[in-house]
Amino acid sequence: MADHADIEEFAGAVMALVHLINRGQARAFDTELVAVTQLLSDGRPRPPSEIADALGSPRYAVSRRIQELRGAGKVEIEPDQRDGRSYQVSLTPAGRQELDELTAKGLALFASWVSHWTTEEIRTFSALARRLTDGAEKVRSERRRPPWWRERE
Repeated sequence: MADHADIEEFAGAVMALVHLINRGQARAFDTELVAVTQLLSDGRPRPPSEIADALGSPRYAVSRRIQELRGAGKVEIEPDQRDGRSYQVSLTPAGRQELDELTAKGLALFASWVSHWTTEEIRTFSALARRLTDGAEKVRSERRRPPWWRERE
């Protein structure tokens, strides 16, 4: 088991990386708009409520983002055939192209960061990063418990 100093060093390195990425993203694009387009990138139309739930964002904020993307021609809106009060949102070809361009730019940036790394170092870091995120997700899901009134003894 790692000691406290090792965990502090690890946490500091991870947080520095998170800060670097967050700062770069904030400068390069509107992260909330990109989050909506990324969610729609699988080609499946979704109602605003599903988008909000998936992103953990308030529905009013997602509705504003959808209208902004619609005005820019990045998404299209169609009436929901099952629920006349709602609508379905899907990515347009222009939205897909913009997302593809952002992805390519991001990959080029990451490639520049690791240009002096060996393939083995990249693979090791990738495996460890996946292990970290999988472990964090496991801990988070274990902490999610049903509300006390739904628990049975």
